[in-house]
Amino acid sequence: MGAKGEHELTEQEAAVLLAATKDALAKAGSMGGSLGAPFGSLGAERGGAAGGRFAARFTRPRTSAAVLEVGQDVEVVREGARRAIAEQGALIDDPNGAGDGAVWGVVRSGALDMVPALVRVAVEPGVGGGARVHLRATGREGLIKQRIGGKAVDRLRAAIEGGAP
Repeated sequence: MGAKGEHELTEQEAAVLLAATKDALAKAGSMGGSLGAPFGSLGAERGGAAGGRFAARFTRPRTSAAVLEVGQDVEVVREGARRAIAEQGALIDDPNGAGDGAVWGVVRSGALDMVPALVRVAVEPGVGGGARVHLRATGREGLIKQRIGGKAVDRLRAAIEGGAP
């Protein structure tokens, strides 16, 4: 399991995560708003979506991280991370423009995979060969903790370790 912690997000990372969270909560609010309406009232859907976007402002980022060693080449691991992120969500460009070769994405996580997590996978050569992988995932948690970052780290870890020989 990924270790929980507070990681200071850059402004760019925070903006990407907040936008993804607002979109997800708006979608959930829209679906919820349409449930009570007899024929899927457009007003109820819009109201639910607006409520979801508003509620996103009251969430706080929580980060989970893990470091693992795998017996594969750095580029093979990096490509496996790209594949795992694409299967679980979407690859994105480095929001910081660091150019350090880290793989970034937004993946589905949390309860029923309805909440996004911003993930970063950095791969470097291992001490005795192979690769050392640094996984980090951040999700915006509300009052009810869903372990958004922890679940995302656990899934990525399983995907990366599953690809190891």
